[in-house]
Amino acid sequence: MDLKQKYIEDSLYEIDDWFFSQLQGYRLTIAADIIGQIIEILPELPKINGWSQKVAGVCEGNDPVFFAIEFLNQEQEVPILVDIETIDVDDYLDYIINNQHIKYYTNEQIQSNTKEGVSTS
Repeated sequence: MDLKQKYIEDSLYEIDDWFFSQLQGYRLTIAADIIGQIIEILPELPKINGWSQKVAGVCEGNDPVFFAIEFLNQEQEVPILVDIETIDVDDYLDYIINNQHIKYYTNEQIQSNTKEGVSTS
């Protein structure tokens, strides 16, 4: 399994070929939005050794696109984006209930930055 490496400032993450292949099935604007959302929350995602995890998101607009991203995020390793799939709104709501959605982690990041005195504007 070949992995492409991408850099986020000082952080490093990897994109699995399967993830990249699946991402190409989305319109360019949707794909860019998805990548932007996931990159923003990567530092906030929990680290669990030996298990993949999922997080869901939505690209808002006239015709919203709900998606779930599978990733590996282990201690002492860079996060790996493994898979992406389109989901329906009911599945997205399940992710919301379980606090496994991008907006949850975005809010956690904002709260963390505010507590540390970092401006979020």
